[in-house]
Amino acid sequence: MKGLRKFMLAVNKTNIFVGKMMVWVTLMAVAIITFEVVMRYLFNMPTNWGHEAMTLLFAIYYCVAAGYAHYYRAHVRVDVFYSTRSPRTRAYLDIISSLFFFLFNILFIYSCWNFYWASQTYNAGAKIFGIEILGELSFTDWQPPYYPVKFMMVLGGVLLFFQGIVWLIRDIHFAVKGREFE
Repeated sequence: MKGLRKFMLAVNKTNIFVGKMMVWVTLMAVAIITFEVVMRYLFNMPTNWGHEAMTLLFAIYYCVAAGYAHYYRAHVRVDVFYSTRSPRTRAYLDIISSLFFFLFNILFIYSCWNFYWASQTYNAGAKIFGIEILGELSFTDWQPPYYPVKFMMVLGGVLLFFQGIVWLIRDIHFAVKGREFE
């Protein structure tokens, strides 16, 4: 039981840490798009990297923050039916719905991995110091690599999966014992 508590605490702390780090990613994206707007409309000198950098940063935020949102149970749920039930019944409903959650999440991780791996092994012809580097690049002049952002989708799915396991353990405990997991 002690090992299970450590696992759950590690998952919770990891998702909280990652969620707080995503605040900085969001602030960077906002700063970049603000810079882009100022350069475009005040100085008539748009950048070729601002919009794309902001889009990639928000993509990272969106994917990686899912575990953090699930830690707070901030994902959408049908509260018309759910909120009128007792806490124990809600735990049973959460256990049943977790089957769909894990099915979706496993398919999400699998497809994101394939998406990432295709991007990672794509030969875009990039060279650094004459050495050919594999990986998908953007088609813009700036050409940032896409595969690190696509890997963040996999990481976000894994973090969400582990947070789902933590909630499933808590829900099973509450359904069986009628009290919170301590």
